[in-house]
Amino acid sequence: MKKVLLLLVVLAAAWIGVNYLRTGEIGLFPAAASAEGRRIHDLEKELASIDAQIAAAGRSAGMTGIDTTADVESLMKRKGQIEAEIARIRKAMR
Repeated sequence: MKKVLLLLVVLAAAWIGVNYLRTGEIGLFPAAASAEGRRIHDLEKELASIDAQIAAAGRSAGMTGIDTTADVESLMKRKGQIEAEIARIRKAMR
């Protein structure tokens, strides 16, 4: 009986994990996201990645003294493009 219960718990955890990877929400049956919602979620992940890269460039510039201005400038440009696209998609969803 304990093995069956353990198996059910493991299967439920796996199902929740798969749903989280697909939709970004935790739950047994999360609402299916629209194409726009998934696109916004992907763009927000990319935005977080860019913020991490900018922070890493700042740290490396501080530690080594290497000029990272060009790298950060291109990242800031991409960040602006992503923010504009997110705003455009949200406006279209309304």
